[in-house]
Amino acid sequence: MVLALCRCCMVILIRCNICLGLLLNLIYLLIKNFSFHFIFLVTICFLLLLGYWQTQRLEWKTNIINSVEKNYMLKLEKFPFEGGIDKEFEFMQVELKGFFIKEKLMYFFKSNLNGMSGFEIVLPLKTEDAKYVYVILGWIPYDFKEKFNLDFIDANKEFIVNGALIYSKERKPLIPDNEYSASIWYLLNTDEMDNFHKIESSAYILKITDQNKFENLLIEFEPSNIRNNHLQYAVTWFLLSIVILIMYIYYIRQGSTENEV
Repeated sequence: MVLALCRCCMVILIRCNICLGLLLNLIYLLIKNFSFHFIFLVTICFLLLLGYWQTQRLEWKTNIINSVEKNYMLKLEKFPFEGGIDKEFEFMQVELKGFFIKEKLMYFFKSNLNGMSGFEIVLPLKTEDAKYVYVILGWIPYDFKEKFNLDFIDANKEFIVNGALIYSKERKPLIPDNEYSASIWYLLNTDEMDNFHKIESSAYILKITDQNKFENLLIEFEPSNIRNNHLQYAVTWFLLSIVILIMYIYYIRQGSTENEV
């Protein structure tokens, strides 16, 4: 009687182990298949969203280029110290007279149009009306910073500069903090510059466009040089999503064929 009972318990345990093994295997297959399909579908959706986002960026960048090209052909009679409405004067040409303040030299980290790292040289200019405007004189290579000087600027001489207006930039989370001790800046924000130099300037910054103004500085600004590669990026993301979708459909069809066989 005891022996029969032990055999019965043994059979029950074996069958439970078999059932548990089959159940775990089924759960594993379900999770494996779900994970596979989930990863494929999420990847496709993500690539489609990236493509759509790039089309939005394409429209935004196209509008900017159109605005730049339109405003760049216009010249203001006087500098817009009041700022205007919603950056309406940005990229327009204007002439300005005043004296550069050499002791307030700033180096703004920026790549040139060829992708080389370097700095834009920025100085405040004081007009006859005691108003201040930050002026981008030009660009120097990164390695040239230590030996750069402003000997070509006479602080007692009144300069006449022509250039395009750039509106003060807004600070965003990923932009590094300025290195005030080294006079290295990362954002053309007039409020930050004013707070550091203890002056009150215009919200517009003047970028010199005359390439012959200062021979030892690279001066470059042409509306046609503004890159707009967002269409290429959008096509790339959409093509990748299509390729992955084809692979996904092929895999499903292969699985269905094997099941039929």
